[in-house]
Amino acid sequence: MIEIELAEIENRMSAYSADAQADIRWLARELRKVYNLGTRRPEPPASAIYDSLTGLLSGGAYGVRFAMARARAGRYRKIFAVMAIELTQGAVALSHAETDELLKQVAERLAGIARATDTLARIDQQKFAMILEELTYPEHAERVKQKVEAALAEPFMLWERAVRAGAAVSLQFYPSAVPDGVRLN
Repeated sequence: MIEIELAEIENRMSAYSADAQADIRWLARELRKVYNLGTRRPEPPASAIYDSLTGLLSGGAYGVRFAMARARAGRYRKIFAVMAIELTQGAVALSHAETDELLKQVAERLAGIARATDTLARIDQQKFAMILEELTYPEHAERVKQKVEAALAEPFMLWERAVRAGAAVSLQFYPSAVPDGVRLN
């Protein structure tokens, strides 16, 4: 199934810029390694695409989405933004079960903010990323960032106790930042 999807993506590569084609080839090669395609196991494990704890996309699937967003941005002369969200260790020590519950609740809050055209993924233990496409103005991404920061500033209920999670949120525009006041097509 994954091999068929990768082949379909590769068949459409000619529609994208040379940089995007190189990214797509590299990602397809890496995904084949991850999934052990061509070996005895024809189907990858279900958790290869989705994070088993949060249900969000995994880091590998996020990489493919990033490459596709980059290709679309080049083709349609648009920008997109990537928001990196890293949870920071708070003053309160959490058990393994509490940490897992916190990550689930963070994922739920982020999913509530993400638009249908955005890509949300858990890319590492306590790191999340969101690709914001279909931006008319860079300020739209800044507003989403403010919503994320506000949502994560609210306490999380871990069973009987309220816990605050610190988070570092950064925003990067691709292919590059657009000067203020410039409207995109």
